[in-house]
Amino acid sequence: MKQLKLSKEDKLAITESLEKQDFETFISYFQDSDILEECDYISFRFKEKLAPSENAEFQVNRKFYYAKITQIIKISLLTEQAGFIKGQIYYRIKDFEDCINEFPKLKECTSKDLFLTEQTKWFLSTTFQQKIQVNPIEFYSDDTRILKNNQYYTRAQYNTLKQQFKPPINQWTTYCFCSKLYDPIEPYIQCDQCNEWVHYVCSGKSDKELKNISKLKFICFPCLDANKKKKSHNEFSQIQDQESTKARSYSINNGKRKK
Repeated sequence: MKQLKLSKEDKLAITESLEKQDFETFISYFQDSDILEECDYISFRFKEKLAPSENAEFQVNRKFYYAKITQIIKISLLTEQAGFIKGQIYYRIKDFEDCINEFPKLKECTSKDLFLTEQTKWFLSTTFQQKIQVNPIEFYSDDTRILKNNQYYTRAQYNTLKQQFKPPINQWTTYCFCSKLYDPIEPYIQCDQCNEWVHYVCSGKSDKELKNISKLKFICFPCLDANKKKKSHNEFSQIQDQESTKARSYSINNGKRKK
């Protein structure tokens, strides 16, 4: 560690960076000095601890941020101490407003969707709101119904520079024949024929029928349509077979008459 030596210009720049809440610049002046201390975790009210690799919500002025924590430090100046938390930013659906037309499928996402980006940001520890849970969307089953205030899910990461999702949108999970993106909050029913999952609203069943779902024999519309086509094809084939049989019989009978 080195002792901190600041010029008049440095002090002015530090003050200015604080006023602008440019913590990246502010912290850069104290790197590798005995004033800056790396922390394994930071403690908050009610003895709540936040550590790197965990996820958290922050509020800066009126804007909310969601981040995956990558670094926690403490800076001690004279008798004052301040904690700073660095996080990898999650995008929410409203962060895609400027490019939503390029990714129309995003309109099917919900307020619980978070997309981890390559962007990072330093937060003053006093802007911490709460720890949050971010799990792959497959973690939640169709009987989840309600997610808590601090529970979110993720379908993909998003590179803001390349404007690319990983995995790409066409690989995101869908279940119902409507091809709408999977939402664990929505209730589903399983087709007894193909075993595919179908939204209640796409099932064609009434609320009364769906209340007794365990007793319900359910066949989805694609299977019903396939069954009708198969039945029509079989009936047509049967008619053709009958006509063919008649034709062969007529030919045989005529042959006998010629003899």
